[in-house]
Amino acid sequence: MSNAQKIAISFLIVIFTGSILLSLPISQTATSDATYFDHLFISVSAVCVTGLFIESIFDTYNIFGQFIMMCLIQIGGLGLMSFISVLYFRIGQNVRFKNQMAVSDALNNASLDNIRDWLGNIFKYTFVIEGVGALLFATFFIPQQGFAKGIFTSIFMAVSAFCNAGFDPLGNISMIPYQDVPLINFTIMALIILGGIGFSVWFDVMDQIKSIDFKQAKISVKTALRRLRPHTKLALLMTVGIIFIGTVLFLLVEWSNQGTIGQMSVGNKIMTAMFQTVTMRTAGFASIDYTLAHPLSNLIFIVTMLIGGSPGGTAGGLKTTTFALVIMLAVAEIRQKSHINFAHHTIPMAIVRKAFVIFLMYITILIFGSGLILLFDTHVDYLYVLFESISAFATVGVTANLTASLSIASQVILMLLMFVGRIGPMTMFVSLLPNKKKQSPDIQYTTTNIIIG
Repeated sequence: MSNAQKIAISFLIVIFTGSILLSLPISQTATSDATYFDHLFISVSAVCVTGLFIESIFDTYNIFGQFIMMCLIQIGGLGLMSFISVLYFRIGQNVRFKNQMAVSDALNNASLDNIRDWLGNIFKYTFVIEGVGALLFATFFIPQQGFAKGIFTSIFMAVSAFCNAGFDPLGNISMIPYQDVPLINFTIMALIILGGIGFSVWFDVMDQIKSIDFKQAKISVKTALRRLRPHTKLALLMTVGIIFIGTVLFLLVEWSNQGTIGQMSVGNKIMTAMFQTVTMRTAGFASIDYTLAHPLSNLIFIVTMLIGGSPGGTAGGLKTTTFALVIMLAVAEIRQKSHINFAHHTIPMAIVRKAFVIFLMYITILIFGSGLILLFDTHVDYLYVLFESISAFATVGVTANLTASLSIASQVILMLLMFVGRIGPMTMFVSLLPNKKKQSPDIQYTTTNIIIG
């Protein structure tokens, strides 16, 4: 199998295994009336770290069922092949080179150098960050829920936030009851950003921090920042820019809206605006009711969800760097430039073309998916359909109270969107291609001219 096929099949294995485990009586509450389709939908959403659900996980699953969900989220965030590879390395077994390539492709790693240590560091830092997040959550949830329940809730929330999943075991209205609790809001935001920034960005930033000599000032902070890779600089710049612009736009539109933040203090308004902007970058925790938000706010959310997080992490969406390259390409064409430069480096046109193809795939799949939902559920407002579709496709998980009310056909479309969005449309299409030996040769003919514009 090709690497793309291995990635797709590994996710399918986890999804169907999870759906069977969730459908067992031992995983459900006594009052659960969920069908296997409901469990399958939840499993797809958990493994694809999305957060959409048909039946409430709070009312449907007991502690064991929620533990299964937490495992599915963790495996979905890091990938089944990553777990298997780490296990093989830990017991002293070798992982075949082809499988190492598949793992690298799944996590957007550009190099196969010392992949054993690279994977080990990913898991180490992941569990350390989730552990710190769980401890912070525990200071709030243990006094509220008791020791055992508080610990489990804290761990679940940390895993879900870091993996950008958006699930929580707190109830059916997400973070709305906690919209004025700074500890909960800022801890979730920090975990979302750390999980969605990309593993390569982590390691680059950590390497530069380690290189700074604070005592002898051999390497200054300014020098360390200048030494960051162009990819790291672009990912950080886009992340900060999207969060800032999204927060400001949300405040401008919703400032006086009594259904969202109009009744809050100034501090809580800013915190909620920032929380919503961060969570829209593929996490799915909701601290407002989107049916009460201004349509312009929901349109801004749609754009934010489309862009998503950075590559090589737990986030979904088009990816910040891909979106940036598409914008750079448009600017370069307008300015009639033949090269695209960033941070004193020229970006190869092959990468730029790939970014544009991914962008085109996203828009095409989004229009096609939302169009099918409109076909099956003609009564639904298109803005909410588009909101739901991009939420599924970008693996965000927010909803305008629409998921459970859709027809089964539309829910199947949402599952497909979540799956394609998690493994990536490029990976999905490549996995469906025949073996390279059977493909037609790449032939170049004489050039011709096509009139455009």
